[in-house]
Amino acid sequence: MANTIQAVIWDLDGVILDSADEHRRAWHRLAKEEGIPYTDEQFWATFGKRNDAIMPTLFGDVTPEYSRALAERKEAYFREYVRDVAHALPGAIELMSALHEAGYQQALGTSTPIANIYLISGVLGLQRFLSVFVSGETVPHGKPAPDIFLKAAELLQVEPHHCLVIEDAVAGIQAAHAGGMYALAVAGQRDLPELRKAELMVHDLTEVNVQRIRELA
Repeated sequence: MANTIQAVIWDLDGVILDSADEHRRAWHRLAKEEGIPYTDEQFWATFGKRNDAIMPTLFGDVTPEYSRALAERKEAYFREYVRDVAHALPGAIELMSALHEAGYQQALGTSTPIANIYLISGVLGLQRFLSVFVSGETVPHGKPAPDIFLKAAELLQVEPHHCLVIEDAVAGIQAAHAGGMYALAVAGQRDLPELRKAELMVHDLTEVNVQRIRELA
């Protein structure tokens, strides 16, 4: 059993659903209201990081209270945009269901704030398959630190070396390996050397089934 995968920890954005455009629109709206210049290049440079890491790059040295208030506004805008358009990426729900049927424990480990997790989980029905939900808001350090995934493994009561992380971001692959876990990279059209460091890299999750996951270990 030393080299078996017993649990799967899912990232959210870019893996289960693609809500990047809704996040982009929310950041642009916040920046416009605050009179701050903002570009799509700035958005992509920080996408996937926690809000507390992004705020200083936009607003400088603001107080923690003001930073949290800004983040709450941005996330409220995001939820407004995503509520009616959220849909799962190809293969995600099918793989989640198959893993559930095969007896794998599953968790969500994402930088996404808790309120967003509840909304998206409700829309997509993720609670049918996932028993643990971990937000980056609840751990000391965001990705590429492994805190999110280690907390998910702890709550699942599965040793890290028996866990597989499904991610689309370089920082997420780094976080999985830093935590001693296997990694599966969902690359889309990208061919980044850092994503290739995952034990498996695919275009999308229609390429993955339970047998391929078993074979990773």
